[in-house]
Amino acid sequence: MTTRLQQYIAGISDALTVAGLKVEGSPIQALQRQDSQVCTLLPGQEDVEASPVGRSTRGRLIRLAVHTAGDDHLAETEAVFEAAHPVIMAFVADGLVSIVELGTDEPQYVATDLSRQITGKRYLVTYQTDEHSLSA
Repeated sequence: MTTRLQQYIAGISDALTVAGLKVEGSPIQALQRQDSQVCTLLPGQEDVEASPVGRSTRGRLIRLAVHTAGDDHLAETEAVFEAAHPVIMAFVADGLVSIVELGTDEPQYVATDLSRQITGKRYLVTYQTDEHSLSA
């Protein structure tokens, strides 16, 4: 059984792949690739609101991390954001209430390698589950 969050990340990853983006399941796999543009979806903090009707409303941070290699990180990163943003914002699934863009993180170089950079765009994914389940 998979949680709703896992279903959402898998669904968004599949939609990004269909849109022509290269998506890896982990940042380690993304860093090992030599492609100029690779992205990962990373789950972050979650806030939960209980309801008197047995449902929980969950707000989960998801970070689209764009891993770039080369000389023009800004162009590579913005091209991925431009392609990915409408896909993420249009994503629909069972239990999903909304997806809201929260902002973009400051770019970070990978260790001492100035040819590789990671930049993240943060989204708040709000969804509902049964109060006793993460998958229903």
